[in-house]
Amino acid sequence: MSAVYGKRSWQACRSLARPLTVLGCERRAFILAAMFGAITFNLLNTFLPGLLIFLTGYTIGWLGTRHDPHMMQVVRASASAKPRYDPAKRPAAEVEIEIISSNPRTS
Repeated sequence: MSAVYGKRSWQACRSLARPLTVLGCERRAFILAAMFGAITFNLLNTFLPGLLIFLTGYTIGWLGTRHDPHMMQVVRASASAKPRYDPAKRPAAEVEIEIISSNPRTS
């Protein structure tokens, strides 16, 4: 009986592990930036603000994809996850407040 210990390795295409990008920006971030740019263009009827909104969104998406390619997938998955119970957190204390009249009665 022989056992092989250590790492297993498989040959795979590197492009299968990377997220899909458009011009270096994750595709969902690119589409979101393009949509906001188009909405701004339609609302203001000028090209420059729409272009600025698109370029700002694209730059943020490009920098985010360059920093961590799987960031958008993590953010999307965490939005649908339920919060976990944390025993270190204590429930809010129940406090009763009794309002006493500010006019003291004099006898």
